[in-house]
Amino acid sequence: MKSKIFEEHGNRISAYCAENRLCFDKLRMSPCCYNDENLTFLLDEPEKEGWPLDETPSPATLEIYLENGNLRFVQTGITHKSLGVTDESRSGLKVAGLAGAMPIIMNLEGTPPLRGVPYPTF
Repeated sequence: MKSKIFEEHGNRISAYCAENRLCFDKLRMSPCCYNDENLTFLLDEPEKEGWPLDETPSPATLEIYLENGNLRFVQTGITHKSLGVTDESRSGLKVAGLAGAMPIIMNLEGTPPLRGVPYPTF
């Protein structure tokens, strides 16, 4: 169990990761600290990132606060370095079981592009 926040708002957290190019797989596997109003994810294997192996606590990578039923996300200075999307995770598509799938790119009017129009590569 990650936390009450993660269990009840996992879909919203996953959507936030996709919107901000963070890998949900990395996030959900990260160590964390939590209570009923806060969920803080920590850097996994900090020694690989050059952090000391003494009693120094692992740095936070992403903080999530539950305020009046709404989530507030706080990124830290190492959020994208530690949780950022890689070629393998491709914007969270791997998590959704869509790895290798072509994303639908919407135009400004909110409609899919015409067939035959090339998609941008990510």
